[in-house]
Amino acid sequence: MGVGRAEWRWDRWLIGAGLLCLVVVAPLVAVLFGLGQTGPEWGHVASTLLGDYLKNTAILAIVVSLLALLMALPAAWLVVTHEFPGRRVFEWALVLPLAFPTYVAALAYLQIPEMLIPTLVWVREQFGVDAFMLAQTLLRYGLLSVVLASVLFPYIYLSARTSFAHHNRALIEASQMLGQSGRATFFRIALPLSRPAIIAGLSLVVMEVLNDYGAVNLLGVPTLADGVFRTWFGLEDRVSAIRLAGLVTLIVLVLIGLEYAQRGKRSFADARTEERPIERCRLGRIGGIFAVICCGLPLTAGFLYPAWKLGQWSLLNLRDSVPSHFLPMLGRSLALAASASLMIVSVGFLLAFTARGCQSRSWKGLLRAATLGYAMPGAVVAVGVMMVFGNFDQWLDSNVLLSGTLLAVLFGYLTRFLAVAYQPISAGMDRLCGRLDEASQLLGDRRGRTFGRVILPLMRRPMLAAGMLVFVDVLKELPLTMILRPANFETLATKAFGLAKEGRIHEGALPSLAIVMVGIVVLIPLNRSLRGGGEQA
Repeated sequence: MGVGRAEWRWDRWLIGAGLLCLVVVAPLVAVLFGLGQTGPEWGHVASTLLGDYLKNTAILAIVVSLLALLMALPAAWLVVTHEFPGRRVFEWALVLPLAFPTYVAALAYLQIPEMLIPTLVWVREQFGVDAFMLAQTLLRYGLLSVVLASVLFPYIYLSARTSFAHHNRALIEASQMLGQSGRATFFRIALPLSRPAIIAGLSLVVMEVLNDYGAVNLLGVPTLADGVFRTWFGLEDRVSAIRLAGLVTLIVLVLIGLEYAQRGKRSFADARTEERPIERCRLGRIGGIFAVICCGLPLTAGFLYPAWKLGQWSLLNLRDSVPSHFLPMLGRSLALAASASLMIVSVGFLLAFTARGCQSRSWKGLLRAATLGYAMPGAVVAVGVMMVFGNFDQWLDSNVLLSGTLLAVLFGYLTRFLAVAYQPISAGMDRLCGRLDEASQLLGDRRGRTFGRVILPLMRRPMLAAGMLVFVDVLKELPLTMILRPANFETLATKAFGLAKEGRIHEGALPSLAIVMVGIVVLIPLNRSLRGGGEQA
């Protein structure tokens, strides 16, 4: 029995949730309105910098997407459909690169350009200055693309692996009976059926490339997100920074719209309810070596090599004693992440509960807008928060300023990561609660009583999982924290990046490794839960 639109019109739960959505979406709306601002410096930025920002962002998005596809799709197909040495290990280990923030992975690769200086000098001596500049540019772009792709490819791997694992075996058997090779089956059957899942993973990769600030800054490739920092703090031109942030927001909205339009209402799944797992084919010696290489190379580039370098540098840093600033900074970072997780999960749970049974299109549109923050770069969200809080400070007209406080940081996290909590909580509510809330209300319980006695006890595990995901994302977040944090307030992320910018790479390894270890603690049980959802081990 869903709740009709008329009944929802004056429902206090809906009104409260709607106000929450408006508050959450306010920074993004502020950034879009900022596109209308003009300033004397914008003409200079638009004519000299904007073209390079757009070009670099587009090149990175295309190259990283192609590399991530090459890393993810063969590995996902092999671990699902074939038996080879180490398959069980690769199946879960290929998710581990997600534990690395891009700027932490870039930290591990920073010394490679220094190692290649003799080669670059040889290029200059043999072919001239132009060839030297070209080689240097290609090195920066290539290294950054490899770093980003090797850390982000698990988004595509997870989506493709889950999709491949749920194909009906009859389709594969039919392809084989018609004489199709494994390669033909992959390209003609598996890829078309998995296209929505692959595009969903690919869109996450593109969004992360647009969001990245730390890696592109460390490796010297200015993009739109980096441009927001450069114009705001380097040129002290807030109007141009706001317009750049608004431009990034428009680009993200267009990408989301294109992804939604191409997906539409088309279905690529087998309509039958019976699902039989794919019977794995055992590879021979040559095939097994090829499979190990396909799975081992991205795992090495995205996890093993950076983890080895960070571990090595951390041991050097810990040879005498733990740095005095590390433990207080660790506690501060964990406390901030825990506080943000509790707040965001609470809001996500309230919105998911309110959304049950509501058929209003305007409410659904408002909820979708409130969960767009995760697709936006952290720098863009931070600019929006500063605009909102700056206007609020002016309205208060007092000595108490909210900008540059932890409240602003927490609000930025809420806007940025609400979708991370809302999606798993909403899915868990649909799966676990069914129509129990409606049954409770039919028996005379008010919605508040149903909320506390029926829904909340059933949702503890999905809420815990959502909280862990938010916790890791907050711990890793760099640009938003850097812009909104109070003066002299350091987290693991800001400290690691700051030390790397100062050239103190070895000292930055310890906070970086701490972020990665927390990410691994969350990713392993998450991967197991995905496998438990229907994949065969």
